[in-house]
Amino acid sequence: MSSTVAEAPNQLTALLVGCGSIGKKHLQEILPKFYSVAVVDINEEALAWAKAEAERVRETGAWAAHVTTSTTLDDVVEYAPYDIATIANWGPDHVPTTRRLQSAGQKNFVVEKPLSDSIADARDILGEVERAGGKLWINLTRRFSGLPAGILRVAAEHKLGELVGVTVTGGARCIATNGIHYLDLATCLFGAEPESVTADLATQNINPRHESLAFYEGSVNYNYSGGRRFNCVFLNGSAVTENVRFYWRDAEGEMLPTGEFALRLRNPEEIAQYPAVTRTGYAQNEVFRGNLWLTEDGRTGMTALYDAVVSAATSSEHVEVVGSRTAEDLLAALHASELGQRLSLPVDDSKVDITKHWSIS
Repeated sequence: MSSTVAEAPNQLTALLVGCGSIGKKHLQEILPKFYSVAVVDINEEALAWAKAEAERVRETGAWAAHVTTSTTLDDVVEYAPYDIATIANWGPDHVPTTRRLQSAGQKNFVVEKPLSDSIADARDILGEVERAGGKLWINLTRRFSGLPAGILRVAAEHKLGELVGVTVTGGARCIATNGIHYLDLATCLFGAEPESVTADLATQNINPRHESLAFYEGSVNYNYSGGRRFNCVFLNGSAVTENVRFYWRDAEGEMLPTGEFALRLRNPEEIAQYPAVTRTGYAQNEVFRGNLWLTEDGRTGMTALYDAVVSAATSSEHVEVVGSRTAEDLLAALHASELGQRLSLPVDDSKVDITKHWSIS
């Protein structure tokens, strides 16, 4: 055990609701950055882990937030507002938990996806956060990682021009559960929100979280300005993981099973001989391969997210809500599939029943 006691980095307080597999990752980011954290979970073993994790960090000589635990939100809501409240409990409980805390004066939130299971709830939560002068982050981790900036940097170094498309194909990964992360990545890479969506989706009761939750297969197609597209196809009959590709005029990027990003170019002589875009050719000349997941200063996406949270908590500057449109755009795909039509984005609530709830995780 270390004989030194690390100094507290600040006097910031945090609340973590849900300390399951994802909640534990949040706590590990919160511990070194906050003065105290209240952890709520119905599972006593999860609460014991939270206290043990804080002690483990302290034994290394590093700072770890003071941890208090409870099995019910009732015990901690009276202490709101916290500098940040992280909602990482059961997906269908995200909305009632957030609203309960908002009614107690909580302003700032990190919410696991899905933010909500209806467009109306997503808009209402966002509206309440903005009216209260608060801040909201949705944990779409690729957005905060080094991946978007890294891919664009490598593309610029090779003078590839504009990214025109992102495609994801694979087995039983669920359009809602995992597809949302790639939708958000595409939105970051394009630097714009999608303008419309079409979809053809189906579900089976195979969600590993609970059989009551949907697990969507099929296809979704998002159109962005300038003809750029994000397409995702998942098949519940296959256990093969996804293949992710990025397309430029004469180049192709790919996320490899190793986690690395590879960039391949077409033969320039072939392009010169047959310059028309319709004279397609294979991109076989690999010019880059490397892991881009960490930021340039070596942080993971979740670490970068909580660094932003701490910075915002100690500053009066306005912070744009992060990831809220992606939450709505994902739900719009479910509506588009049900209606069998292309929907403009953001959806027009006079044409779509935005109050409908979807069983997503």
